[in-house]
Amino acid sequence: LIQVAQRLQANLHERDIVSRQGGDEFAILLRGYSNPTRIAVIARRLIDALSPPFRVAGHELRISASIGISTYPHDGADIGTLLKNADTAMYQAKATGGNAYQFFTEEMNARIQERVAMENSLRQSLAGGEFVLHYQPQIDGATGRMVGVEALIRWQHPDLGNIPPSRFIPVAEESGLINGIGDWALQQAGHQARAWMDQGHNDLAMAVNLSAVQFREPDL
Repeated sequence: LIQVAQRLQANLHERDIVSRQGGDEFAILLRGYSNPTRIAVIARRLIDALSPPFRVAGHELRISASIGISTYPHDGADIGTLLKNADTAMYQAKATGGNAYQFFTEEMNARIQERVAMENSLRQSLAGGEFVLHYQPQIDGATGRMVGVEALIRWQHPDLGNIPPSRFIPVAEESGLINGIGDWALQQAGHQARAWMDQGHNDLAMAVNLSAVQFREPDL
């Protein structure tokens, strides 16, 4: 942390302020810059300055940096708003793979708010019975016979309608909700497979998609 602070200070003007917010998070106040291109150059210089290895207690350590940028007065009129928006931009920089910088935009803020709202809705969706499985037939191309089905989950949101997995699965994975959703899908598909077997369809295979996150669960 001391070496990081030293490298940051060495690559900034003496009028600029570096502070450690906590953990491994730093805040930098740049003063006198109005050109976004110039700010981007400084951000890239700071990322490059942190790229060479650090020597700590005989070990060589490498880190990466993600930088979020908000500007006064465009992105906020007070320090709290500016820090919050810079934090939002930083997480967007992390989402792109890290070792990058990102300027705050209102569009980004809207996406973050939509994601938070979707995560909150997801937490209530299982108890509310809003998920449903659709079963897509799997056909033997040579004989034309149906040999199985693939269970495809859909979210029937009371206000937004039918939400496809491409929209809610990434949010479920990032929030840790995917395990509960995945368990529900496995149980429902299993019940349906049992029902079809009881009706004499003993040769149908049931395919259920799993998230890579679920493989971390010991009871999968």
